[in-house]
Amino acid sequence: MKKKSKLIIAIVCIAVILLLVVASRFLPQKDEAELPEEIVETTEETTEAEPETEEEPEETTEPEETGPQILEVLQEPYAENSDLAGWIQIPDTMINYPVMYTPDDGEKYIYADFEGNFDVGGLPFIEDGCSLDPESDNLIIYGHNMKNGSMFADLMKYTDRSFWEAHPTIHFATLYEARTYEIIAAFYDRVYYKSEDCFKFYQFIDAETEEDFNEAMTYYQENSLYDTGVTATYGDNLITLVTCSYHVENGRFVVVAREAPTDG
Repeated sequence: MKKKSKLIIAIVCIAVILLLVVASRFLPQKDEAELPEEIVETTEETTEAEPETEEEPEETTEPEETGPQILEVLQEPYAENSDLAGWIQIPDTMINYPVMYTPDDGEKYIYADFEGNFDVGGLPFIEDGCSLDPESDNLIIYGHNMKNGSMFADLMKYTDRSFWEAHPTIHFATLYEARTYEIIAAFYDRVYYKSEDCFKFYQFIDAETEEDFNEAMTYYQENSLYDTGVTATYGDNLITLVTCSYHVENGRFVVVAREAPTDG
């Protein structure tokens, strides 16, 4: 009986083994290289080289073009009053004032202070026939001859040659440039009648020709109270300072200067 049982068990085992062998031939074999879909996708994302892209250059803004910069010392007063055209100063005198320019209202500052309030002394101002841009050959600047010595009263000191010898230059700064001017001539003159055919210093602003410019130089030197040895050539910048004088009716005292050459 025991032998029969062992035989049955052996037959069953052999049958199971044969069944497994047959099944292995017909069941699909899994490809060892095949990976789950989600892992493939992840691997491709991490292993495939991404195409290089050129970095776009950062946008740069070019600096805006700016015009001439106002001198630092004049920025604050100009912000207060844009009629300011410059500043004039002569050593050892009271002449140290802003210079105004109002071409549409030439005598605005004849009796007005910097704030626009009435002031009998006014402020120095540029003749309204002059131009600042482009700049005229000759900037004519008027100032009162005040009895208290203010404004252009000290201009009369140039009647004395010794004063000129000690003070041969005038400092005039435009809004954009500090300049030094050398005195060409100092002379008495007057306002002429329209009918008088002569050189009128207050009408010489822009020379039409070199001949016109030289005519003005000749007039200045011939009428100067003394010879300064300084002249100007066509193309030089001039300033003419004018104040009242009482030697004749409508008399004027005039000082003409040229911009000093700069080194280089």
